[in-house]
Amino acid sequence: MSYSLLLKLVVAASVVLPYLCTAFSTDIASLKSDYQRVVIIGAGVGGLATAARISHQLPNTEVVVLEKNERDKLGGRCGSFDIDIPGVGVFRHERGPSLLLLKDEYEQLFTDCSRDGKTAKSYGLDMKQCIPAYQVVFEDGDTIPIGFPRSKCTQGMSLEEIKNIQILEQESISKFNKLEPNGFEKWQDYLNTCAAYLDCGLPNFIEERLDIRSFPAFLKEALRDSLLRWPLQPHSSMLSSLFDSPKLIALASFQDLYVGLSPYINSKQIGGGVFRKTAPAVFGLLAAIELHPTNKRAGVFAPVGGFRQVAESMYKLCIDNNVKFQFDSSVTSITDEGVHYITKDGESIIEKKFIDADLIICNADVPYATETIARPDNPNEEQETYDWNDKFDFSSGVIAFHWSVSKRLDALNTHNVFMSANTTSDAEDSWAVLRDDDGIQSTSPSTSMKGTTFNFYVHRAGMTDNTACPSGCDAIMVLLPCQGLVRQKELASLPRKEAMEAYEEQFNTDLINNAREAVLQRLSVLEGLENLNDLILNEVIDTPQTYADYYNVGAGVPFGLSHGLGQLSLTRPGAECKSHNNVLFVGASSRPGNGVPLVLIGSKQVTRKAIDKLKSKVITTE
Repeated sequence: MSYSLLLKLVVAASVVLPYLCTAFSTDIASLKSDYQRVVIIGAGVGGLATAARISHQLPNTEVVVLEKNERDKLGGRCGSFDIDIPGVGVFRHERGPSLLLLKDEYEQLFTDCSRDGKTAKSYGLDMKQCIPAYQVVFEDGDTIPIGFPRSKCTQGMSLEEIKNIQILEQESISKFNKLEPNGFEKWQDYLNTCAAYLDCGLPNFIEERLDIRSFPAFLKEALRDSLLRWPLQPHSSMLSSLFDSPKLIALASFQDLYVGLSPYINSKQIGGGVFRKTAPAVFGLLAAIELHPTNKRAGVFAPVGGFRQVAESMYKLCIDNNVKFQFDSSVTSITDEGVHYITKDGESIIEKKFIDADLIICNADVPYATETIARPDNPNEEQETYDWNDKFDFSSGVIAFHWSVSKRLDALNTHNVFMSANTTSDAEDSWAVLRDDDGIQSTSPSTSMKGTTFNFYVHRAGMTDNTACPSGCDAIMVLLPCQGLVRQKELASLPRKEAMEAYEEQFNTDLINNAREAVLQRLSVLEGLENLNDLILNEVIDTPQTYADYYNVGAGVPFGLSHGLGQLSLTRPGAECKSHNNVLFVGASSRPGNGVPLVLIGSKQVTRKAIDKLKSKVITTE
């Protein structure tokens, strides 16, 4: 293959891939406005950010947000909840994201939309960097801390803290070199390749903003070593050419979990599976976002006060921009003229209403919305139902264990990834839940994890933020990947509550108890966690059914659609609704993708489309 042909292929790929409740006592459905009205469905991150941006840029436009949940679930999946244990204190747990990336995307929202020069911190959003970013724990008890930024290590730290980090970093370097000769040098070389992918991929493929200056470094890395770093090959193909150790390959690929993909080649599918459930090597840019020591956009942060504080800060920004909110208001149907919704008190319906709108922004999950509330032939205009379009490829579901623990678990870092990687075969098998060979899911997930390899994530909020739990205690969240809900079409016409009760049966007590036992056994390799079960004061469990019930996400998967090349950039659902001219989508399952920073980027893109639509309506009317 000639060099010119390769260059054309890279350029072609770059083109294909991008493209307190608010105080208003008046019933919003009866408000009369001389101006245009935008109705936003859902007070998740996408809904909040888009509401703030539209209202700030078009101050004469009335922006109304309808949220199905009560006020304390503001932010959708970006939220926290409290467990109050008498005699001990309050433990805060995250129900969605627990690590904060691309910090500048958060800050930009407040800079762009503040009416009086306030910053994110002015609104209560204080983001603290986690150093090291992660601790990786292998099945045999081997641990390695990763993610040590250079220029930021001394900011806001004591000399003792800086010294301890430097010691920890030297230990990390030594462990890399024990995994294989020159392991740390190879790791740094890999991160530099990932940084080139990040610097080109973020503006061109994610933000859809042409940045020609980033292409030379991208092309240089893509064409290195006789195409061994080709960005569109399966991630494992690239990594196996760079590393010998299964553990190093695991270290370099665990971020693929966040985009709902396996790093390992699937020989049964075209392109090794990269069009569906196998991560292409270009997703190494995720490692650069989190772990690169000098990249200006890299770093893992924790919001002080939890992700609840992220949502609260955005809510305050919306209030300052005169956005109106109504909670406990569940949308049942969308039309080009407006939105049908019901107001509730718990499970009881108070009233069925309709609000007209010049434009509707749907922050509800795309697979759910297109099949349930945005259907042009919606038969359930006055009833809450739950269904989703199962023709997409979804990320994994999760079983989440939220444990309030009676002592500090100092063997854990803020962010911990537990990996199975004793052998290459074990490592590949540990990603089975994210693999899709035939597209067929079982309606009865296996209850036995005995003898299986698996990966999971543990968040220990109190290490970075002492407001997360009482002194001497810890608040722990375990995220265990699992199968999402299997769609049962016959439930689509039932009242939503009945459908949820039926879907709950897909995650029975035996399955959950087995998962807990398997996780506790893996955790026991760390000092002080041998008898963790005896230290748990309270347990809250979330399954895909929980996420479906709280947030109306398709298949109950909190990460939304996966990001194979068949659902990336121009191939991912866009903002425009195919069935309604007056509806735009924003959120994790639409462009550019899942994760809070990508949703924030998407909100900017949707805001531009919304303003163009609103202005065109004014011109047409005139």
